Amino acid sequence: MTMKVLISAMTALVMVLAVSPMAFASSSVPFGGSAAGTFTMTTTTATATGTGNFEHMGLTTVSATASFTGASTCGAFTATEQDVYTAANGDAISFFINDVFCSTSSPGVLQVTGSFQVVGGTGRFADATGSGTIQGTATLVTPTSGTFTETTTGTISY
Repeated sequence: MTMKVLISAMTALVMVLAVSPMAFASSSVPFGGSAAGTFTMTTTTATATGTGNFEHMGLTTVSATASFTGASTCGAFTATEQDVYTAANGDAISFFINDVFCSTSSPGVLQVTGSFQVVGGTGRFADATGSGTIQGTATLVTPTSGTFTETTTGTISY
């Protein structure tokens, strides 16, 4: 009798797990926010730091390293970025971003558009995935430094 109950219980568990795998997987949720900060650059790279507010993170510190990859068709350049957004509690999300910088009618002001992939993180974001877009501006204050603003829209699973 005990063996029959055990087999029945195990069969029921296997059936539940087989028909509802989504109950154990993370789901994709909206991810967005905005940030502003400063950057410095050389002829081939740029680094940026700033602060912002993002869904699932709250007040966030943003750090980025970019490598320029070539000329854009809109009068400026393209770049790849590795960004880390860190929440106040230390949990962080890592991003890989492809950017296109375009000239504007204002001297020293570039329009930035990009697509991002979430590539993990730390804490509750350790296995994060996701994607989306970034829109913003980069304004040169000197020939090698300036300010930026960005708005991020996408989804994340964690």
